[in-house]
Amino acid sequence: MAATVTTVLHPAAEDTAQKHALAPRLPSLQGITLGLIDNHKKNADFYLGELGRRLQEQFGVAKIITYRKASQSMPTPADVMDDLAAKCDAIVHGVAD
Repeated sequence: MAATVTTVLHPAAEDTAQKHALAPRLPSLQGITLGLIDNHKKNADFYLGELGRRLQEQFGVAKIITYRKASQSMPTPADVMDDLAAKCDAIVHGVAD
């Protein structure tokens, strides 16, 4: 009798999660440039727009740079993240439904 071969696939991602330390806290939001990444889910754009407006009014954020992902299932492209990191003092990645 022939042996039966069974293949079991693990559904989790194969990458090992990297550990990162938290970014240093900004002393103030006054005068900073803030990046807002919209994950393209329903209402993320409205939430981030309101968040940006309030942070400008209440905490003195000077400039807001926004980026809207093409699809919620895709990560933000590395070149976009690099550009935002170079231009912004802080970045908020918004998720909404």
